[in-house]
Amino acid sequence: MPGIEDTRWATTAEVCAAGGISGPTAFRWAHKGVLPAPQKVHGGQRGLSSRWPLHAPAQAAWVKAKLDRGFTFEEIAAALTAGEFKVASANDES
Repeated sequence: MPGIEDTRWATTAEVCAAGGISGPTAFRWAHKGVLPAPQKVHGGQRGLSSRWPLHAPAQAAWVKAKLDRGFTFEEIAAALTAGEFKVASANDES
């Protein structure tokens, strides 16, 4: 059975606020591979919504900082592949 930390997600609003971006931009960045793909969930009468891995807000801020410094999406994707963005684990918070 997954632990509580496995069931927490970030919202699209949190991702957007952290990166200073709009919702469509967040989804475009995910499509380009510089943000993790969100999981689509059916919210009943509220319709579809998206939930993101907990590190997505920090990654959005990291991507925005790279773009502001003149990096291209291709360069940012390569930096992600090279491991330049580190996902903080729950153990890092203590």
